[in-house]
Amino acid sequence: MLDSFYTRTYVWVRDRAHEFLNLPAWILVLAIYSASRLWDFAVFSAVGKQQLAGPWGGPLGYQDFISTWDAGWYEQIARTGYPDVLPVDYSGAVMENPWAFYPVFPYLADTLSRVTGLSYYPAASLVALGSGFVAAVVIYYLFESSVLLLSHAREHSAKSSKEPSTEKKIQSAREESAQHARTLALWGVALVAFLPIAPVLQVPYAEATGLLFLAATLLALVRGAYGRAVLWAIIACLSRPIGVPLGAAAGLWWALSLWLKLRANARVETAQRKKTGAVIASSLPQLLSALGICAAALLWPAIAWIRTGRVDAYTATETAWRGKHLAPFEPWIHQSRAYLGEWGLPLLIALVIGYAIWSFSPVVRSVLHPVLNLFAGCYVLYLLIFLNPQSSTFRLLLPLFVMALPVMALSASRAYRMALVLFGAAAGAGWVGWLWHWKQLPTGGDYPP
Repeated sequence: MLDSFYTRTYVWVRDRAHEFLNLPAWILVLAIYSASRLWDFAVFSAVGKQQLAGPWGGPLGYQDFISTWDAGWYEQIARTGYPDVLPVDYSGAVMENPWAFYPVFPYLADTLSRVTGLSYYPAASLVALGSGFVAAVVIYYLFESSVLLLSHAREHSAKSSKEPSTEKKIQSAREESAQHARTLALWGVALVAFLPIAPVLQVPYAEATGLLFLAATLLALVRGAYGRAVLWAIIACLSRPIGVPLGAAAGLWWALSLWLKLRANARVETAQRKKTGAVIASSLPQLLSALGICAAALLWPAIAWIRTGRVDAYTATETAWRGKHLAPFEPWIHQSRAYLGEWGLPLLIALVIGYAIWSFSPVVRSVLHPVLNLFAGCYVLYLLIFLNPQSSTFRLLLPLFVMALPVMALSASRAYRMALVLFGAAAGAGWVGWLWHWKQLPTGGDYPP
């Protein structure tokens, strides 16, 4: 009798789970992302209650706790905008000021605040939360498109070397590819949603908004919608400092696409071969899109220049946080030696080489569209050239979310994939407890998240 009850219960749960997993993908994405936000809500709430001292007081409730650190800069922008005159110290060096923070997020939050009557921080939190949900759906379609397009490309190239398949076999292969792309994309979204730095996606920071428009730009590039790519890129470049690597990736993708077209054209029979000029002309929309994205990368520095009258207004503001002028690569070398001694620089070089090898590995090339791989590589190089590595570096790795897809593709084991998600959730709790929780250092201040 008892065995029969357990059997019926198991069958009922299995059937309900099967029905759930067959729901439209976007519903599953929203469910996954909702679970991640509830988890991070619990983490922030628990850590905030342990905050006993610091600039914001304590203990802190959820909303007060997530509205700390750089959230104050965005509130200042929403209330007073950007200064026409850059603040300088006694030596004439530019001091920290709002021009380092991009306008899309604070102005969206301010608009929602005015429309709904909410105070700024709840409105800003809703903007971040809503942006994250939409970003999760866009990321799903980005991952699915990447896997499907590469799968179709492999099928097309294999047709010439195999005997003709029946229509039934072709249809079966397509259904299998679609199911594989759906499953892998859902797992990829789960990993992004539970990344150790994913808690930032629900705080009043610009990360969630920037992630949304970055993912939308990449999706447009993957699908060849080059006009939409420029539109989304403009908003992305006014959300977070992502324009330089995004423009570089778009330009490299155009060059690679043109080279592939020219090579393919050279292989066809002479009678069917197009003129080189015609092939180049066919890539003109993609070239114009790449140039448009590159121009978008310069938009915010140009606005800062026009408003303040200083051509270096943006770059001088950015370097104010590091206390010295930009020296490409030097901060990474200095910090690696400062924290790891003589092993620091060799370890840094090994990590860069390891990433390069990984980006050309079969698993990456099998699921990650070339434009996504190019963007990730350009972003890594951008960080190495321009970033001063410190505790906020973890948060700045978020645009590398595209690598979640090949990481999940390493194994089809559910245990492996679930272990990655659970590890990310646990590491996220550690990240919040380490960096968001204010702990006064002996020299004053604390490590920012």
